[in-house]
Amino acid sequence: MGAPVINADEFCAFVLVFIRLATVVAMAPILGSPNIVTEAKVALALTLALVIAPLVSYRAEMMPMNLWDMAVLGIGELIIGLVLATLVRLVLETANLAGEYLSFQMSMTMVNLMDPQSGTQVPIVSRMVYILFVLIFLFANGHYLVLNALADSFQVAPVGFLVAGRPEIFTEVMKAAGRMYILSIKIAAPVVGLLFCVKVSFGIVAKAVPQMQVLFVGMPLYILAGLALIGFSMDFWPRLVGQGLFEAQEALTRVLDMLSPFRTGSAP
Repeated sequence: MGAPVINADEFCAFVLVFIRLATVVAMAPILGSPNIVTEAKVALALTLALVIAPLVSYRAEMMPMNLWDMAVLGIGELIIGLVLATLVRLVLETANLAGEYLSFQMSMTMVNLMDPQSGTQVPIVSRMVYILFVLIFLFANGHYLVLNALADSFQVAPVGFLVAGRPEIFTEVMKAAGRMYILSIKIAAPVVGLLFCVKVSFGIVAKAVPQMQVLFVGMPLYILAGLALIGFSMDFWPRLVGQGLFEAQEALTRVLDMLSPFRTGSAP
């Protein structure tokens, strides 16, 4: 029995599918973590491409016949995968931003540790909030959101169409980044607001009793009150993460509609 025959069109379609999948695997939350070795990510993307590529419909006449056309379409697939992964990743990046706000108010900005996700030093509160958000993200099936968007992308934006350069897509990403800041403020607002009141109270005490060492008395109290308030406010975090995932799902739906070459006014 001879080896299976793969024509040039099928090979080009497979390569384009692999580029989109590899980009999502490399940038998606959790899967894109530096803790996962590169070989495992490549193997996962290659396995997914071998499974999905035969199911993806494409036009043979749209497949590139030279390296230049292949590079152009490859960049388009790279942008599509990057946009899909970024819209979901921004939901988890909210935790790091909220943790920065909390660390500053709790006077713990100097207490840092190495973040394996980004490879940089981050406040310990940011790392704690991020781990809790990851658990909530997995419990809310956020990883399925990435997989569903990826599967839908091959239906509405088949390989072989250069549609990723539309400015509306990048506008949607900027709006998602804005929602990230709003969500982080909602998460940190209860702790920041109450700690502000505590600091104002200590300022009044410092004026009334100058002999008191407010700096040494206040700093442990800020940390204790901050941790207590974080514990009380955790009840609202799943609702906020769910809201962020719902908004990310709506953004993904709009982006996939923009990616479609068959929408009104679009041309392949």
